[in-house]
Amino acid sequence: MNKYYLNSNFLIRSITGFFYVIIILFSIEQGGIFFRIIMMLLSFFCLFEYLVISKTKKFLIQIVPFFFVLSIVIDFFFEKGLTSYVMCFIPYSTIFFMIQLFSKNSSHKEKIEQVSRLIFGLVYIIIPFYLVNYIYITIGKRLVLGTFILIWTNDSLSYLIGKKWGKIKISISISPKKSVEGFFGGLFFCSVLGFLLFNIWGKKYWLFLSFIIPFFATIGDFVESTIKRYYHVKNSGIWFPGHGGFLDRLDSFIFVIPIITTIINIIK
Repeated sequence: MNKYYLNSNFLIRSITGFFYVIIILFSIEQGGIFFRIIMMLLSFFCLFEYLVISKTKKFLIQIVPFFFVLSIVIDFFFEKGLTSYVMCFIPYSTIFFMIQLFSKNSSHKEKIEQVSRLIFGLVYIIIPFYLVNYIYITIGKRLVLGTFILIWTNDSLSYLIGKKWGKIKISISISPKKSVEGFFGGLFFCSVLGFLLFNIWGKKYWLFLSFIIPFFATIGDFVESTIKRYYHVKNSGIWFPGHGGFLDRLDSFIFVIPIITTIINIIK
């Protein structure tokens, strides 16, 4: 029974992961507004999950979709691109702060906590998705594509190797399934893939990125695990059976993208 459960869980993870990968790859290939909308939607689901698990007030969560839809409409009809992304979150943040400021049912401590959660959510989630659009526009889709592939390679191989041979745990209190063996397995296969990308696309930075991505992807996983443990939840959502929610699926990406953006701009 236990073996059957493990096999079925792995199958479910594979199927949901496959569809997720296909959507990302298709959006990268299409580019333009389609890629921006997919990134906006992913950032919406991640922010929504974070606000839910952080116990933000329901009304403040319920108005989030309006601003995401507004940003997509502005981009679609007026071709504002990344500007629409910023245009919509400035008023949302302002409304959020004003509601908290004049709330009579909340103490000053609760007001600060609510505002702090939103600020953290915007910095932690929205900025990386903004930056991946920036990378796509300024550098090109190969960097975005290669980064996603390296992250997926690291996540998948570190999971499989850790599940099979993992003995030494990195931090049981944060993420008991993460092992040293799994980390180095992901690092090895990422480095091999980075060498292949260097030979295919001819950019030397792939050798460096393939080495550092496993480190920051693992940190990103630990950051999200810490958030979930703080709020006493196992998964951020139920959208991906076998994986959890969007935030569970994109925790590595969220942490890696700002690092990639910084490094590439320094190199250029």
